[in-house]
Amino acid sequence: MLGAPADLLSLLYLGVALFTLWQLPGRWRSLTDSVYTDDDRNLAGRVGFLLLTPVGVLLHELAHMASATALGGRDISLSYRVYWGYVQYRGQLAPASEWVIASAGPFASLILGLAVGYAVIRLRQPWRDIGMSFAHATLLLVLLLYPGMSVLDGVGDFRWIYSARTPELSVVAGVVHAAGLVAYLVLARWQSRISKREAREALTERFAGQQVAIRPEILARLQVLEAAERVRRLEPDERAELNHLRELWEWSQEHNQEIAEVLPPGADDGGPSLSPGVPPGPPKQQQPASPPAGPPASPPPVDGYPHIGRNGHGAYRDGHVSDHDRDPHP
Repeated sequence: MLGAPADLLSLLYLGVALFTLWQLPGRWRSLTDSVYTDDDRNLAGRVGFLLLTPVGVLLHELAHMASATALGGRDISLSYRVYWGYVQYRGQLAPASEWVIASAGPFASLILGLAVGYAVIRLRQPWRDIGMSFAHATLLLVLLLYPGMSVLDGVGDFRWIYSARTPELSVVAGVVHAAGLVAYLVLARWQSRISKREAREALTERFAGQQVAIRPEILARLQVLEAAERVRRLEPDERAELNHLRELWEWSQEHNQEIAEVLPPGADDGGPSLSPGVPPGPPKQQQPASPPAGPPASPPPVDGYPHIGRNGHGAYRDGHVSDHDRDPHP
């Protein structure tokens, strides 16, 4: 069992969860209105992880209890520590029965995480981020972190799920495990595509009717990263930044092309510099032509491209997940 370190981590999570609960009433209206900010995204991620994960932990342990009861375990007890827990039982059971008991918790977590993720992926914000925050935590734990802990430290369910005592059932577990990883990757990619599309739509709406120009320093940074990519392996943060800037560049080219296609013949492609977010006003009355006072104004510069090229996990960028445990032998 994980013992004191897991208890300390649970206390830390619980403290942040109580703070989140304290914040919710005062920020509920801004969280659920039509304007979804980065602060709202952060709060939604904390709600999904810190407030919903304890429910997932409890369902995980209850699945262990139910299977142990059904297969003849005695003196079954549940120790629930909010962000982790374990089940104990007595009785000499067949290896296949112990495999079923060990598998019940992770299988319940896998089904729960996938069901929540696919159910909320098309919802509007903040409900999507709340549900996806919980789904990411649950699936990353059951598919990656928890199996790794079992292999490295001999802790938890997967030391029984992939036991040499049940080789055929271990193969079954491996197939389900691989299928779960594929389903999770599909879900994460779907979420990324939705986030990119929404970011593009927000920028297009913000700069409606205007051509845009990428700031020179942003273009210079893009060139530096692309040059570095050709000679070395980029760091994760550099890779994320490169993807971010490439998406920004691609969007600006597509947006300017669309604007150019709707401009009347002979119109100035650059047009006046408009404040970001302010749509063009009504056409002014034509005045007699006069010599230009200077070069035409440049299109409005674009400072950044929020959320495009990012993983869309909100508060999950740090990868903090909870842990579950089960000890079938007291």
